Amino acid sequence: MKALSINGMRLALAGAVVALLAACTSAPVQTYPDVTWRHLDPIVFAAGPIEKVAAYPAGGDNNLEAYLPFSLGKMAMNWPDERIQTAGTSDILRYSVTEASITSSALKTTKGFSGVFTDDQSEQVEMKVAAKLEVLDPNGTQKGEVAATAIRTRTLAESMSVAEREKAVYDETATLLMDLDRELERQINANFGRFMLR
Repeated sequence: MKALSINGMRLALAGAVVALLAACTSAPVQTYPDVTWRHLDPIVFAAGPIEKVAAYPAGGDNNLEAYLPFSLGKMAMNWPDERIQTAGTSDILRYSVTEASITSSALKTTKGFSGVFTDDQSEQVEMKVAAKLEVLDPNGTQKGEVAATAIRTRTLAESMSVAEREKAVYDETATLLMDLDRELERQINANFGRFMLR
């Protein structure tokens, strides 16, 4: 009888440890692919290498970047790798991301008893990205510059889960980067014709 009690205690303890480990195990972190422009035709420059500069400042107090499983700045930095081809002259292309921010601000929600039955928009997220492309001669003297900025905002409902919020922000970020691409291409076609191969 005593042996059975000890075995029972061991089983109970093992069950408690398993339950504790299960409780401590967090759900897997959702991963998101980098936004890509590989499906678009390349922009071909009569120029040499491409320099990339991450010139955007660190986010402020309301910056969400540190809490998201993807980076607007890092994805924006990939743009010339996928959109630009060079056919080497001595000129240099320099691509700089000058701003990449995702910030959040709280919105007013319904208080009291009515608030229990109201699914308000509780948060507004603003996404902003800016970049410039310069053509430099071999001595580093600028021969031309184009710049583009894209801004988007998205409100989030208070009933959304963390995963749903992340997905909504990612989708809007992907659209934002496509906006940046379109504006950069428009500026390049309008102002950089003399540096491009047709």
